[in-house]
Amino acid sequence: MTNYPNYLNLNKNQAAVAFQEFIDERAAALERLRNVLVEDGQNPDTMLDDTVESLIPLWRWIMSHLTGPSSPGATDPATVPRKEWPSWERYTRVEERVLSFESLVLLDGLISHLAALLRAHAPSARWEIAHHPVKRYVYNNHPVLVNGRGEINNFLPDLPVADARALLRGIRASPDNAIATYASAVIDNLNAGDSGANGETVEGDEPLAEVEDLGDDPLRGRELEVSLHEEIAHEYSRQVDHMVKKLAKEDGITGVIREDREVLLVATSTWNTEKLQEWVTRYLEAKIHD
Repeated sequence: MTNYPNYLNLNKNQAAVAFQEFIDERAAALERLRNVLVEDGQNPDTMLDDTVESLIPLWRWIMSHLTGPSSPGATDPATVPRKEWPSWERYTRVEERVLSFESLVLLDGLISHLAALLRAHAPSARWEIAHHPVKRYVYNNHPVLVNGRGEINNFLPDLPVADARALLRGIRASPDNAIATYASAVIDNLNAGDSGANGETVEGDEPLAEVEDLGDDPLRGRELEVSLHEEIAHEYSRQVDHMVKKLAKEDGITGVIREDREVLLVATSTWNTEKLQEWVTRYLEAKIHD
């Protein structure tokens, strides 16, 4: 399936159809999640209330129910017609090797609940089809939640799906408050429109990248996580790919993986967070100013 319909290769009419599919799926996806919660003995009115804090037990519960395609009792998405996949999955991946179909259903419901919660706390937010003059912009044609001039695009499946895949692959854990923290940040950005809380542009307020020490892994050794600024990860994606290749050749670096658009996992025998922070920042600043 080499020419499958991906968001990035849709024409204007196809993008409009995909956008409407995503919007139309929200209510049914949330209802399916409510039903699964009831079947598991949970109270959906508590788990799905309108507070950001409720995302903590909900995400904890979802993580405990994530399965892979070959897990006992799970359904391999390859055995399910693509038209039955959530549209955000169907328009981003050719195949799904990490998540079971049941896990996709749970995440689809979470995305619906997250969308409703964000709009409740940021009532002027709206859905749009992302457009950008850079043809390779990572969110072109995606359904995104925006505010103001629509300069900051929030594609809601990104974080929960990336964290779910990383968790099942054993790459990194996802804190119970990961989605709640994400929701709080998105709400703040949506309510601030196109500028930060103090009127400063978001680009000027945040570092190009931040590095966290994940500790020692029995197989990969010491791991450091690089979180890239959103605009760097999107508008300079090609330069980030080049940076990954160059970093992998540095002495003391034993492996570099671009886990998702905004996260790099770096295995090292000798580097610390400060050294990696300095190296990544220096590289990105040079590329931005070229």
